[in-house]
Amino acid sequence: MGRTPSCVHIQTQTPTLAHQTHTPRASAAMATTPSPPPSATTMRAVQYDGYGGGAEGLKHVEVPIPSPKKGEMEAASINPIDWKIQKGMLRLFLPKKFPFIPVGDLSGEVVELGGGVSGFKPGDKVVSMSFPNCGGLAEYAVAPASLTVARPPEVSAADGASLPAAAGSALQQLKAAGVRFDADADAAAAAAGPKNVLVTAASGGVGHYAVQLAKLAGLHVTATCGARNLAFVRDGLGADEALDYRTPDGAALRSPSGRRYDAVAHCAPPAPWPVFRDALADAGGVVVDLTPGVAATVRSFLHRVTFSKKRLVPLILMPKKEEMEWLVDMAKQGKLKTTIDSKYPLSRAQEAWAKSMEGHATGKIVVEMGGTE
Repeated sequence: MGRTPSCVHIQTQTPTLAHQTHTPRASAAMATTPSPPPSATTMRAVQYDGYGGGAEGLKHVEVPIPSPKKGEMEAASINPIDWKIQKGMLRLFLPKKFPFIPVGDLSGEVVELGGGVSGFKPGDKVVSMSFPNCGGLAEYAVAPASLTVARPPEVSAADGASLPAAAGSALQQLKAAGVRFDADADAAAAAAGPKNVLVTAASGGVGHYAVQLAKLAGLHVTATCGARNLAFVRDGLGADEALDYRTPDGAALRSPSGRRYDAVAHCAPPAPWPVFRDALADAGGVVVDLTPGVAATVRSFLHRVTFSKKRLVPLILMPKKEEMEWLVDMAKQGKLKTTIDSKYPLSRAQEAWAKSMEGHATGKIVVEMGGTE
């Protein structure tokens, strides 16, 4: 097989789907079976042949092992972007050729390196993001070296695969709101940053990371979630206060302590702007929206041109290797933890996909390649 420059061939161990509590935002991680013999030329994979179809549109197939990296996939993570691509919701931006093997968040073992790749060797455990090419719902995948980082033994394959899109989005949401995480941030910059932060859908894939990261930055965190997850968000994640989003106070984003927010990490479905506006501090604040629609995008433009003190900012994840390394290091140190909602073997990938689309999972859904029925 020919080699692809600047790519790493990974045998997948765990793809994950990121789930939100309020909407279908699941994260499913997958772990691989033992490596096939060197003579093997095909692998097990899950793919779909066209737009639409949901979980029933996924098919189990045997396909040629991709080049250059016969990388053993220990984990791959399914995020909302994966089933949105299948639905055709992003076809204007992400045209795909079919058949297509979905999922871009990967964790596995390097088997082969593309030309010009340095810093890795066969046998290395890694976390990677392969987007928009994806390919994670398979035993092997090719991932760009520019978005591949080492996975230490303290970080499991499932946890590693859960990090790139979900934790990466949470980190970039908070940074877009002015939160500083670097140790070298000067006192003036830190003082100017937000102090009171709201995280919506706080028990979901992105939200459960956002709460932990905001607490790492020393912020007061108010969080919304379903009633069954209130204790988890407060006691497990460390939120200072939590609201059931189905109650009147939760729907109005009212802090139990009467605080107004300097920033909102919005991980739930779109909400009317007046709800956010009234919840932000009088001095101003920013809502960083993970799920913006057309109306939110237009409003964001108007806020920029009118220099509004209260602003809405749509977030489009721009993956960065240095941020992935930092997140993996936080996980290694035990400062950032992944919650796994449920696990499935690759043979039941359709069930994991359906659960992701349904939503309301707590944290991530994991599909283990070597998992039992």
